[in-house]
Amino acid sequence: MVKSLSTLEALFAKKTPKSAELYESGKEFMPGGAMKSLGYNPPLYMNRASDCYMWDVDDNKYVDWINNACAMILGHSPKGVVEALDNIVHNGIVFGAPNNFEKAIAEHITKRIPSIERVRFTNSGTEALMNTIRLCRAYSGKPKIAKFEGGFHGTTDDAEVSIAPSIDTAGSDEAPNAVPEYLGINQSTVDNVVVLPYNDSEAVDLILRENKDDIAAVLYDPKAGNYDIPHEFVRFVAEKCKELGIIFVMDEVKSLRVAYGGYQELAGVDPDLTTLGKLVGGGMPVGAFGGKKEIMDMMDQTKGYKMSSGGTYSANPMTLAAGLAHMEGATPEVYAHLKILGDRLAKGMGDVFSKSDIPVQILHRDNITSAHLTPDPVRNYRDILKFDKEMRRRLMLGMLLEGQYARELQEMTVSSPMTTATIDDFLGALEKVVHDKG
Repeated sequence: MVKSLSTLEALFAKKTPKSAELYESGKEFMPGGAMKSLGYNPPLYMNRASDCYMWDVDDNKYVDWINNACAMILGHSPKGVVEALDNIVHNGIVFGAPNNFEKAIAEHITKRIPSIERVRFTNSGTEALMNTIRLCRAYSGKPKIAKFEGGFHGTTDDAEVSIAPSIDTAGSDEAPNAVPEYLGINQSTVDNVVVLPYNDSEAVDLILRENKDDIAAVLYDPKAGNYDIPHEFVRFVAEKCKELGIIFVMDEVKSLRVAYGGYQELAGVDPDLTTLGKLVGGGMPVGAFGGKKEIMDMMDQTKGYKMSSGGTYSANPMTLAAGLAHMEGATPEVYAHLKILGDRLAKGMGDVFSKSDIPVQILHRDNITSAHLTPDPVRNYRDILKFDKEMRRRLMLGMLLEGQYARELQEMTVSSPMTTATIDDFLGALEKVVHDKG
C-alpha cells in the first residue's frame, strides 16, 4: 500500500525547503509564484542538470523522466550541443540577418522527414501552429480548422479549444462541442473550430463530410504514449482529408522523438504539413513548420508574398546551431537504443502494478510511456477522466522522494545517457513506493 498523501506531503516539504522559499517569495512578482509547477506544491526549482540527472536547489538528485516535455532526447547538456553553443556565443548571438545554419538544418529536416519539402522556423511550437493554421486558411480559402478532443497544439487561441473540457460542457461522444479552454478566447474563434473524437472513424467521417466546404485543415496530435490509438486510425484520417480536399497537419512537436522520421514514419502517413519543436532546438526555444512545396511557396517572397512568417529571433544562429547538433546526434541508432529502454520500462511498470491493487493502464509508444490509473482502456480524452487523482499524486510524491522525477507517471521519456540499469533502478523505486517498502 502506498503511503498516505499527508505523510508523503510532509516528507516532501522536509526535503525541499529552498524550493518552498523561492516559491513563496516569487508570488510577490509573478502570478502563481512560478512559471512551471508540473503538479508539485511547492514547485521544484532546479539548479543544474547533466546527462539524465537534475539537481534541485536543495541539492536533491533526480533521474529525469520528463526531459523538458519530451525535448531532450540526448539528455541534458550533450557534448555536441554545448560545443555548438560555445562556438556561436563568441561570434555573435543574433544578427538580424540570415545565417549559415539555416540551410544546413533545413536540409537535415527535409531529408529526415520526406513529407517536408520546404520548412520555416519560429520561436516555439505554438508559433509554428499559429503560422500553420494561417497558412492553411490562406491556401484553401476556408475559415475553419478541425482538431481532436484532448489534442494539444500550443497556446494559440485557435488551438486552445476542447483540450480538457468538463464532461458537462463537452457534448456527446460522437459530436463533441467546441469548448474554449480559458477565458479570453473569443466566441468567433471557437465557432471556427470543429472538434473530432479520437478512435471513432464513423463519427470523424460524418463530421468532416458535413463541414468539408468550411474546414481548411485537420490538426492531428498523435497522443503518442498517452492514448491507445492504432496506426490505422491516423491513416484513415489522412485518407479522409485527401478525399475531401482538406489539408492534413501532423503535429510532431512532441512525437518526433518516437521515431527518426517522427510518428508519421511509424504510422505510414504522408501529411500535407508538419509542425515541429522541442527536439529541433536542442534545448533552445524553437518551432518549425513545413510540408508540400506547393503550400509552403505561399511564403516565397520571390513569388510575391501571399503570407509572411518571421520574427526577430526566428532562426537565430544559437537555436539553429544547437538544434542541428541535437538532431544530428539523435541518430537511428540512438532511437533503437531508446526503444529498447522504453519497452523495458513499460513492461516493468506493468509487472509492478500487476502485483498491486492499483488499477492501471500502461500506454507506450517506443520511448514515451504513461500510466493511467484506471481499470478501463484509454482510447480518448474522456477515458482519462476516470483516473484516481489522489493515488496519482501519492505515486508522484513517492517517486520524487526516491529521486525519480517522473511527474505523475505521464508521458515519461527515456534519454540516450540512460541504460538498462537506469530503468531497473526506476522499477525498483516504483516497487518500493507501490508496496511501501520504505
